[in-house]
Order: sequence, then structure tokens, then C-alpha cells
Amino acid sequence: MSIPSSSERKSAFRNEKPRPDYVPGVVVCRVAEDTVANVVDMDATPRASVRAARMPEAIYRPLQRLITSRQIQDAEPLFSRRPEHHERPTMRSLDLPSSAAVAQVFAASVRDSESEQLRGLVVLRVAKSADPQALAKDLQAADGIDYAHAVPARWPQAGRTRKTGPDPFLNRQWGLRAVKYFETKIPDAKQVRVAVLDTGIDQSHPDLAGAVANYDHGDATAEDIVGHGTHVAGIIAARTNNAIGMAGIADPELHIWKIFPDEPAADGRYYVDETMYLRALNAVRTTGIRVVNLSIGGPRFDQTEALLFRLLNDDGISVVAAMGNAFEDGNPKEYPAGHDGSIAIGAINEANRRAHFSSTGDHIALSAPGMNILSTLPMKTSAVRDGTDTEYNAWSGTSMATPHVAAAAALILTKHNAFDGQQVKKHLQKTAAELPVMLGRQFTETVGAGLLDIKAALS
Repeated sequence: MSIPSSSERKSAFRNEKPRPDYVPGVVVCRVAEDTVANVVDMDATPRASVRAARMPEAIYRPLQRLITSRQIQDAEPLFSRRPEHHERPTMRSLDLPSSAAVAQVFAASVRDSESEQLRGLVVLRVAKSADPQALAKDLQAADGIDYAHAVPARWPQAGRTRKTGPDPFLNRQWGLRAVKYFETKIPDAKQVRVAVLDTGIDQSHPDLAGAVANYDHGDATAEDIVGHGTHVAGIIAARTNNAIGMAGIADPELHIWKIFPDEPAADGRYYVDETMYLRALNAVRTTGIRVVNLSIGGPRFDQTEALLFRLLNDDGISVVAAMGNAFEDGNPKEYPAGHDGSIAIGAINEANRRAHFSSTGDHIALSAPGMNILSTLPMKTSAVRDGTDTEYNAWSGTSMATPHVAAAAALILTKHNAFDGQQVKKHLQKTAAELPVMLGRQFTETVGAGLLDIKAALS
């Protein structure tokens, strides 16, 4: 579910237009290393030799057919240790015949990869009219391709359920009371790095002053057009005791990656950009991040995303992800919350009951407040947000529940610095408060291990 426009938002997260399972125009594939082992390197070979080079016939022919028919329009290596490869080489940018250009791109994805685990990954830009699933199936059948898949759609798991005025105060943050924020001494978490991969952030917001250590928006603008990322960041780290606005749960060092494009898709909604997203997940592993907030989701499995989640888990990083808001629309299992190693978060309402939209399943870890959650929004309007969605507003969704837990994970790490991601998860579950629906059970597929309890988690 993308953030609908102001005129489209529904209080029940229902009656929205159908959303695509897959993003049009993109396929990710992984080429086997030995397939491109003999492709010459254009940086170390005379141009004439490069122009004559191409990959083995078994993989070249199906690719050439798809390129000639204009189904594949461009290709670029996904992970490269050469910064310039984020812009080149792409199939279009190289002054080479298509056979030699695609050979260079595929070879670069192996030769210049940042790590062994990520070798051979290539993003293919395909025609909007092409069926990405069918194209991926054709590629999968080619010798030399380890796997190929269409890109599952991912979208923010939030929406506005009511309008609020411009006078937000601490006593309006019911979620803080629900998680016993006021009942314990909150430790200084400035040494803990928390990543938010989202629609961006408005660093000019006075309640986020000094909260952001790094903001990577790639080739997109710095503007948070949708506002979702700014809202999520405020729940985690809005400044406290500054005589303005609201209070965030913790004060970690925020690292922001914008993973959404500036322009909406053809249906008018915003979806995760696969290249920005996957590169951000990988960058998290190399920047000392301890906690990642992913308030996004979609119902289709992504093999490359799963690979990166395994690596994040191996590195001991806590990945906190939204369960999704589709309970009343069939309650599908959504990703990335559905990946092994994630800390999947459901939402409760003011009555300590599961929010009606909050998805359920055996992968849920615990729950947190997610209805009518007040937080920061960009200071200026955009094409997506009108004047009621600036500065502060209350939004609902598992997107809002997730940063409550991401902030709590940062606080736990101030007391248990040696914890890895799975130990943080177990600690959150062990200290969660029982909810009425649990009836004495330690876990239910409705709310997981219960409600986030910051007091117990820090005791």
C-alpha cells in the first residue's frame, strides 16, 4: 500500500484501488561467475577487443533476443566497489554494440563486486509493456543465470485516519504511555546508530534538529515528498525537552536512506525503487548501523532482498519491519517482515486491541501503538500532502508501530551492547506486556509476544 493522496485516504485502509504485485519495468538477475570469467575488462583492454567481446552463446542468445526485441532496454551492476559504476557502466552508457555492452555490465557485476556474497547481481530495465515475470522466467532458463525475478512492489505501511490541529503536545502521545515510556529513566542512546530506509526526511524540521547524522538520497532530491519517512523518524527521535512539538522515544544517531523515487508510478502512488533499496540495505552493513527501521511492505517474496536480510542477520543487525495493513484484505504474509531474521511488528489501538488493519501471522514478534500516532511531517506541502499534513499530524499503520520498537531496540543496546539482532528480538519478546487477547498465553499470531514495554525492557 502506498501513501494515498489526501483525497484518497480512507480511515479503514480499505476501498483503495488494487495495487500491483510487481513493479513494472524492472527485473533482477544473478549471473554465474564462470559465465563471464573470460569477458575482457574495458578498462584494461584495447577498445577494438572490447567491441568484439561477448558472453558465451548459451547466455548471450536469450539476452540478445530480449535486447533486440526491445524488452531489455538497459542493465547495470547492482553492487560495485567502484562508485562510478552506480552511473556506469550501463548498457546504454557504453559506446559498444549491445553484445559487448551487456557482457561488460555482467562482467562488472562479478569483477567489481563489493563482496563475494553479492557477486553477479544485475538490475535490468525492461519495457513497461513487457511482462517482468515472463521475462524473468525466460532468463532463469538460460545457462549461466543463477536466478532471475521480477521486483515485488513495496510501499509505506501507513495512512492518515483523522485530521489534527497544529498544536501537538506531549500529552497527546498516547503511545508513549502505552509502552510505559514515562515510567522509566530513558538512557542516552546517542552512540547507537539507527537506519531509517523510507521516503526521506525533512531535516529542517525543528523537532528533528541535530537528530540526523547522515542522509543518503542518491540521485533523488532531498525532499521528503510523501512525508512518511519524516513521520517515522519523529516517532524514533524527535527532540525531547526542547519546548516545542512532541517527544521521540530515544535519541540515537539517525542515518537516513531515501529509497523512493521523486515521481509516482503510473497509478499515482509511490513504490520503493529496487536499486536504491537494495543498495541501501547493503550500505547499512558497512556503516556501523545497529538497528534498521523498515516501515514498508508488500505481499511478494523477493529473493535478492532475502539474500541481503541473511547478510544483515549474520552481521547481528536488528531489522525491525512492519507486519502490514492488509488484515481486512485477505491478510497476506508481507515482506520484508516475513523474512527470517526480521522483527515483525503489529499495531494496537488505544484500547490495547489489535488495530483492525494490522496483519497477523506466525512470524509476528510483538506489537506496538499504531493508531492515530502523532509525529513530525515536512514543514512544507507537496503534491502528495496538503496543508493538514505539514509540521505534525496523526497517522495510523503498522508503519507507526514499527519505529516504536526500533527506538526501543536502540535503548536496549545502550544496556546490552553485545546483543545481536536475534538477542534483541528475544529480549523485546521476553519483556513484552500481555494484552487482553492473549488470555494468559505467551504468544499469539494476533499480537505476537504482546505489547512493547520499555520499562520492563530497560529494567
